[in-house]
Amino acid sequence: GNSLSTGNLRMKPHILLIHYGELALKGKNRELFEKRLVENIRIALGADRDWDIKRLYGRIAVHVDEGNDVETLVGKLRNVFGIANIAPAVEVKPKLDAIEEAALSLVENKVFESFAIRARRPEKGQSFSSQEIGTKVGAAVQKASGSKVDLTSPALTVGVVVMKRRAFVYADQLKGVGGLPAGSGGKVACLISGGIDSPVACWRMMKRGCHPLFIHFHSAPFTSNASKEKAHEIVEHLMRGQPSAKLITVPFGELQKKIITGVPAKYRIMLYRRFMIRIANELARKNDAKALVSGEALGQVASQTLSNLSTIEDVSEIPILRPLIGMDKQEIVDEAKRIGTFTMSIEPHDDCCSFLMPKNPVTRTTPKDLAHVEKHLNCEELVNAALDGCEEEAIKSA
Repeated sequence: GNSLSTGNLRMKPHILLIHYGELALKGKNRELFEKRLVENIRIALGADRDWDIKRLYGRIAVHVDEGNDVETLVGKLRNVFGIANIAPAVEVKPKLDAIEEAALSLVENKVFESFAIRARRPEKGQSFSSQEIGTKVGAAVQKASGSKVDLTSPALTVGVVVMKRRAFVYADQLKGVGGLPAGSGGKVACLISGGIDSPVACWRMMKRGCHPLFIHFHSAPFTSNASKEKAHEIVEHLMRGQPSAKLITVPFGELQKKIITGVPAKYRIMLYRRFMIRIANELARKNDAKALVSGEALGQVASQTLSNLSTIEDVSEIPILRPLIGMDKQEIVDEAKRIGTFTMSIEPHDDCCSFLMPKNPVTRTTPKDLAHVEKHLNCEELVNAALDGCEEEAIKSA
């Protein structure tokens, strides 16, 4: 080891330096986005405590107290939309010696073949340049570790951010989930089944800053409660570290029974979907959601041909967003695995879609065909009956 005069070589990271990617581009809204992100960081870390969070030049610094484990906190922040990366850092005075000492302290127990120093000075006014930081700190790290400098693809990067009154030094940078802060993009109503696709569709919209209202259709009492429990579990997982959201479960069994007795089998799925959209529109209106989100991907099943999608959409008064529309099944499965919903989605359950499913659904329809089929049903009455049976609950951030 090196004997530095101060003898304080074990500096522990006590600051989480958070970088957001896209927000930096948002000109006039930047302030709003930053505030929203700080608020979401507070929620993710635990709103019951008073966290010291500062906004500094395109970064956010969270002060970590003695009693807190940095790794645990980083784990909580990795699900927060809007965070590009997180670096556990040490804060020192903005002087070359202090920066060098911090860098040596952070790399002391690490093994690495090559390294680079990346220095930035968002606030100018120091007596030294970024170049000088690189040279001086680089030489010290090289001497202490015996590793070589590699500026193109280093095994370890030591980051230095120098401001007027303080400097931050870090040797690890962990990727966040990126995207935009939750709630910055307005509210959407997400149709959530127990399947693989809908949680991914919803997650993608949440990543674009949308706040979700979850809507789940179930066929109880004709099926077990499994699909409700599963939807609940998936929503809880999606909301980790996010502000709380509402889950509405809609009884759909009675309505399906009515459709079955009055409609040719090949049209059933289309009618199920159209009624789901009508009911979801009402719930969206009551909860001030501006669009519906669905997990449909083009051509994946019979009800998802282009003509069927437009026939379904014909009954919606608000846009239906389909973030997975151009993805194939494997891409969707991979993403579901990445976000952690896949294993929940493949648990068996009887959902309302497989309940009383016809063998050969129609693949081409027009709104006119369906309007003709629906003539025998009292749409408004059926929608209202389902709305009356809705149950609501708030899903808190885990």
